[in-house]
Amino acid sequence: MKVRITGHTKELEDDLCGSIGSKIYSYYQSQGHDVKGFSSGSTLEEIIEQSKNCDIFFNNAYCDSNLQLKLLNALHDKVGKMVVSGSVVTDYPDPNDPVYTNNKKILEQRFMELAINKLPNVADLLLLKLTSSSYKDHETVLNAVDFWIKNPTTISLTFNITDNI
Repeated sequence: MKVRITGHTKELEDDLCGSIGSKIYSYYQSQGHDVKGFSSGSTLEEIIEQSKNCDIFFNNAYCDSNLQLKLLNALHDKVGKMVVSGSVVTDYPDPNDPVYTNNKKILEQRFMELAINKLPNVADLLLLKLTSSSYKDHETVLNAVDFWIKNPTTISLTFNITDNI
């Protein structure tokens, strides 16, 4: 299987939103798949060109320039399956980060337009709505993605995990 992923290079324990990409990357690589990751040094054009016709694209990297939305728009009809890392911030807005909240809302709206009005050429799509704590539970997220690969009619999974105190 040809797998492509953005946001796969952060591995710091204290970086809540970085470890899931590296875990996904490592998991599929350990399974013997053709895996390519893209970091912040990759251009939009490079990501698009090297991801066309892949079996599964993980749209995981967030940045203020709304890279996820650009990649969703550019690749939704050029890949077999796409997993988009969304956020529960669309349901519970973060007043301290309105740009992030707004970008994730726009991303989710566009995702839903494509997923609900599924045209024949649109990839199978999965939206993972994650809390910051759910990024730590990569095993559950990976199991959910594996479930979805076999059952692509599911379009959205929400992980609302809280920290144990």
